[in-house]
Amino acid sequence: LMLEMISLYLEQTPTILGAMKQSVADKDWPSLYKAVHKLIPSFSIMGINADFENMAKKVQERASKEQNIDEIPSLVILLDKVCEQACEELTETFNELKDTEIK
Repeated sequence: LMLEMISLYLEQTPTILGAMKQSVADKDWPSLYKAVHKLIPSFSIMGINADFENMAKKVQERASKEQNIDEIPSLVILLDKVCEQACEELTETFNELKDTEIK
């Protein structure tokens, strides 16, 4: 089950991050809201610090209300970096678990 969850995160997260960055570039706040909404549950599931989940919720709220949107790009960049780091670490964990499972 852990391998499946990690695999799903590794498959979906880059696509979601790409959608978030494109939404910011296009100033398409409803699309950003939807993309961030998909990302939020993964923070607690994958053990990512709750501060980043709260940051994602802040982006979601600002995109929803279209308020304080000037702060959104820098928050999205930070979330992207955190999720990229998580993907790198989870790839290592995934490979270790897979090797253990094979033995």
